[in-house]
Amino acid sequence: MIRIRKAVGADQAAVLGLLKGLGSSQTPGESRIQSPVATETYRRIVADANLGTVLVAEEDGAMVGVITLSYPVSIRCGGKYTCVEEFIVSEGMRGKGVGSGLLAAAIEEAQRQGCFEIQVNNPSELGYPLYIRANMKDTGKHLKMKLADRL
Repeated sequence: MIRIRKAVGADQAAVLGLLKGLGSSQTPGESRIQSPVATETYRRIVADANLGTVLVAEEDGAMVGVITLSYPVSIRCGGKYTCVEEFIVSEGMRGKGVGSGLLAAAIEEAQRQGCFEIQVNNPSELGYPLYIRANMKDTGKHLKMKLADRL
């Protein structure tokens, strides 16, 4: 049975281990999951619910999925909204409802946080259908620019 819960500090190695799988979908050199900055960022998010939320899915004590949320603030939203930052399910558990469960839990958490909306920027091809099934709307492009390197 799949259990979804908020991550705690002791989950750090398992969460970062799962998130390493996201590197294959990014531009080479773009992922910082293995850096000290990623470790510190994980600790900050878990310690401060105003920054974000890390939700994990477990089966028989093994971590099989993770979704991370951030809570930016904007005038147009009248306050907080939610961004899905990272989302991955272990390869062997895909197609078994883990992703749908994590996304539903993320939407519930965003509502508990009083967020105006939930956004996904630049979804992966694998994840895109999941978001559409959850009634999210495709609203266009995502642009970005790299700033100072903090590694």
